[in-house]
Parts: sequence; structure tokens; C-alpha cells
Amino acid sequence: MSLEPARAAPLAVRSKASWGAGVGMMALGHFTNDLYAAFLAPLLPLLVARFDLSLALAGLLGTTFNIAAAFGQPFFGVAADRLDRPVFPVLGPLITASMMGLLGIVPSYAWLLAILLCAGIGTAAFHPQAFALAGTVSRQQRGTGLSIFVAAGELGYSLGPLYVAAAVTALGLSGTAVAALPALVVCAALWWSVRSWRVVGERAAGGMAGDLRRHGRAFLLIWFISVARAVIVFSHMLFLPLLLRQQGQSLLFGGSAVFLFGGMGAIGGLIGGMLADRVGRRAVMVASAVVGIPLLGIFHAMTGPAALIPLGLGGLTFLLGAAVTVVMAQELLPRRASLASSLVTGMAWGVAGLSLTVIGAVADRVGLGAALAGTLVLGLPALIATWWLPETGAAARRPDG
Repeated sequence: MSLEPARAAPLAVRSKASWGAGVGMMALGHFTNDLYAAFLAPLLPLLVARFDLSLALAGLLGTTFNIAAAFGQPFFGVAADRLDRPVFPVLGPLITASMMGLLGIVPSYAWLLAILLCAGIGTAAFHPQAFALAGTVSRQQRGTGLSIFVAAGELGYSLGPLYVAAAVTALGLSGTAVAALPALVVCAALWWSVRSWRVVGERAAGGMAGDLRRHGRAFLLIWFISVARAVIVFSHMLFLPLLLRQQGQSLLFGGSAVFLFGGMGAIGGLIGGMLADRVGRRAVMVASAVVGIPLLGIFHAMTGPAALIPLGLGGLTFLLGAAVTVVMAQELLPRRASLASSLVTGMAWGVAGLSLTVIGAVADRVGLGAALAGTLVLGLPALIATWWLPETGAAARRPDG
């Protein structure tokens, strides 16, 4: 199996929008979708109390959402690669926001699971085609364009807990429905802006299985690195408010911690994508693990407000490589960009989502802090796997690359 990236030219998007406007619209969709996808974590302490849930059942809520959001992505990726219109980047956030708006008014735990399943499907629909379009409209600056796209999602995911916490504090749990209303306006604006876009160019020929066999080893490495990162990030984003609540902090403080971790991660992802276009993909990914994991370990060794310093710096550095794995996947399969994106995001997120129930069950036995700190061990094999990745992009085309 070859580890060399494909040399085929990627597809292009026919649009009157400029580079900045094209990336900006996809980034707006990502921000909106992930803003609402983040509603569960800050509401978890209230939902645990309302429905008298164990940590394992609380983790199952996150698992349900993440499995639907993740394992559905390859199916939407295959469908998106056959479409020439940007349908899913508008439909996905609409479904996600509508479903998450119902979290505070559902009558039972079973309804919670059903709502989160539907919200996950909305998120699964959005990401593959939006990732592909963001990369395509970025042209030769794929690392920079995708880093902006990923950073917007990280920013939305980090602001979501603060947004819904403020809504619930002001209006009670039913405030989630009111908080979902702005998404309707955003989705209408998205559709108005991208309705005339068309994907043009030579589409992938031959069997999909053949493409995956050719680049199987490289994809497996990228996928494993994505899984390791996703387990660490997802578990912290979901359980941080609950951990800090156990330590005596307020619901708003917990939401602020998630915002700091994700918000600094958004900045890190933006910086990492830009650096990857200059110093190479692998260098950025190595730096993210070497610096980020120790900082997150320091956070777990501390308590109180001062612990937020290594948490924020850890999010900044650990998520430097967030966009880079997607960039590498798209460069390996340039004419199957939606599918490539879904494999290293969706499938990786699915495994990470499954882990949330396990982490919750372990936390029931050893404590939530110890369980979250234990996820950092995954950083070492991910770092080792990074050394075996092929270089792609500009670095691969340089005579010394």
C-alpha cells in the first residue's frame, strides 16, 4: 500500500464568492452547528439531577449523540461526493439546533436519547460536505482555509456551554427552546448565500475500495491519531462541568472552563493550520502532542481557578493539529474529499463517542478526575503514529520534502 498522496487535481467550486467569503460561509455553518452540538455538557448536571442518572447513564447520552454524529458521516460523505449542490451544510445545522433546543423540555430519559440521536444525525449530515467545500474553496491555501473552518467549529463548541447556561439561568430549562431560534435565521442566510454554488471538475473514477486500499496504511494512522485526540477532547468537553461541579464550582464556572478549553483550542487550530502550510503537517502534529498533553496533565494535578491556566494553554497547544489531519486526508484523496473528511472525523468521533460510556463507568469506580486524567495516556501512541505519516501539501512537493 502506497503512502504517497494522490496527485490528482481536486474538485473546484463554481461560485461568485471570494476566497474569504466562501470559507467564511462554511465557517459560519460550522460555528452554528457546533454551538448547538455543545448544549449537552453544561446541562448534564441538571439532567443528571432531574432524571436521577448514574455517571454511566450520563455518559450514554454523550455516546448516543456522538455515535449518530460520527458513524453517520461516511454515508453522508458518499452522498455528498455525488452532489454538486451544498445541501447538507444548511440542512445539518438546522436539524442539530432544532433538536438541541428540545433538551430542556423533554419528559423522560428515553426522549433525551431520541432527541440526541436526531441531533447527531444533523451533525453527521453537516460535516463531510462542509469540510470538503471549505477545503475546495481554499484552493492552494487548504491548511489555512480548513484551520479557519475548524477554528469556527471549536469556537462555537466552546461558546455553546456559555450560551445555553445563560439561557437556562435566565429562563429555566425551557430556555433551550428559545436559544435555538437564532439558528433558523442563520440557516436561512446560509442557504441564500450558497444556493448558487456548484461543484465542478473531474470526479473520482474507479472503486472507492481501491482508493482506500491504496492509502490504507496512511488513513489508518491518521484515523488512530484522530481517535486518540477525540477521546481526550470529547471526554473533557462533556465531563468538565460535572467534574468542576463536584469540586464545588458553579454551573457557569463549568461552562466557562469548557469555553476556555475549546476557545483556546480554536485559536490553536487556526494557528496550527497556518503553520502546517509553512513548516509541514507532521511538525505541527508532533508539537501538539509533545506540548499539549503535559499541560493537560498539569491541569489535573491542580484545583481551583488557577488550574484554568494550564487547561487553556493545553487546549491551545493540543488542538494545533485539529485541522491538519483533515487536510492530510483530503490531500490523499482529493476527488473524494467529503468521504476522506468523514473517515478521519466521523469514524474517529464514533469510536471516541463509544468511549464516553466506558469513561463514565470507570469514573463511577475511580472518580471522574482520575478517569479524565487517564485518557491522556492515549497521547503517547498517537505521537508515535505521527512519525509514520506521509508528508502532504507544499512540504511534500519541495525537493527536500
